[in-house]
Amino acid sequence: MKNVRKSLVVLTVTAALIGGSVAVAGTASAAPAAAAENCRKTQTVGWYCGHHAGRTVVLAQGSKGAAVREVQALIANTTAYYAYHSRPLNVDGDYGPATRAAVRWFQGHYMGSGHVDGVVGPNTWNRLRKV
Repeated sequence: MKNVRKSLVVLTVTAALIGGSVAVAGTASAAPAAAAENCRKTQTVGWYCGHHAGRTVVLAQGSKGAAVREVQALIANTTAYYAYHSRPLNVDGDYGPATRAAVRWFQGHYMGSGHVDGVVGPNTWNRLRKV
């Protein structure tokens, strides 16, 4: 089952590269529908899930609020997080250990090992908005 999910992710990414952006939330590899957010790509912000449109707030474990919900929703709904972990990332606005682990996964997977620190700063925000 995990190989099927990874294959779906590869197909989704390939389709995005060839035909333009696609919303991962609508594929079988995304989080379950109950956790789905209304994430969309905008011309001004990039990926936006309706919680926080900025990129300058620095977030780390212990942070709370709308910006944290935005990061959680972006990782949960615009990346291959669910396909790799087989569990949704809660979008609850609390930057706890699970969110830190998800941010570290995102940084390693989408930005490279030299960027893994578990902190959402300007570089991580920019990459989250461009996935």
